[in-house]
Amino acid sequence: MRILGILTCVCTLLVSGLTSSASAQSFSRFKFGVAVGTDEEIRERIEPFRLYLEEVLDRPVDLFLIPTLDELTAALVNGDVDYAVLSGSAYGAASAFCGCVEPLVSARPDVGNGRYHAVVISRRPLTMADLAGKRLAVQDSGSTTGYRIPLANLEKQGINVREHFRTLLRVETGVDGLLAVMDGRADASLGWSTLTGSPQTGYTAGTLNDYFLSGARGLDKLTVAWTSAPLPYDAHAVRVNLPDDLKTRLKDGLLQLLGQAPDVYLAIEPDLPGGFLSVKEADYDAFKATFGEDARKVLERPQP
Repeated sequence: MRILGILTCVCTLLVSGLTSSASAQSFSRFKFGVAVGTDEEIRERIEPFRLYLEEVLDRPVDLFLIPTLDELTAALVNGDVDYAVLSGSAYGAASAFCGCVEPLVSARPDVGNGRYHAVVISRRPLTMADLAGKRLAVQDSGSTTGYRIPLANLEKQGINVREHFRTLLRVETGVDGLLAVMDGRADASLGWSTLTGSPQTGYTAGTLNDYFLSGARGLDKLTVAWTSAPLPYDAHAVRVNLPDDLKTRLKDGLLQLLGQAPDVYLAIEPDLPGGFLSVKEADYDAFKATFGEDARKVLERPQP
């Protein structure tokens, strides 16, 4: 799964950009950063949300349009912006790098509980011990749930995937991995799932649901052998040094936004229309693990 421009090597950019200081900032104005990507109309789309922030925070809010998610993450770390919407992996990188950021809320889809999981999927009920010496299908090294989170978090649990499995089979997508499991080229595959809703349709979203929607046969033979901790979809994050009263106003305003002004909510979260959930630092531990020292030996080796 790739969400909101997943980062693959953000720490290099953060190191090179770590030059400014927010220690003397007065916060008389509030700096809100957004990653532009390819959205040429983003300023007009975001304007109602910027105005809402001014009302909630009772001060001018300056909008900073930043080309990429990597650069937006660096801007938050460096103190060039006070608040930004990051992917889970971008937040994990920032938090692991400096400890200078804090999550307030995350958005959720319109169904489910607002969390998803990285998963290992096998053809029949198996445990990770059963899969020792078997073949695992993995996606490219930039994939959040098809590579980075499972490898890093299994390593934290004492399972080095490269040693535990006989072969790591490279596949393009999660569905390709499940097809490899079904035709015998792999014994298990990495993917993601909400793990909510009906198992008969592969749950509400994720790799099993994609497999179901593809029309491929044998969904009833596939089962989940391992799950990560629940993962938030994104992170509305601020710098730790933001005054507590501003953090409280901002968080309360975000939590109330969908009910008060649904159009304004969709201006900032068009892909996750289910409203905001309160989050805490520990909710991003699985993402942070992918940037830890222990993960390097399993993540940074050449791909299969």
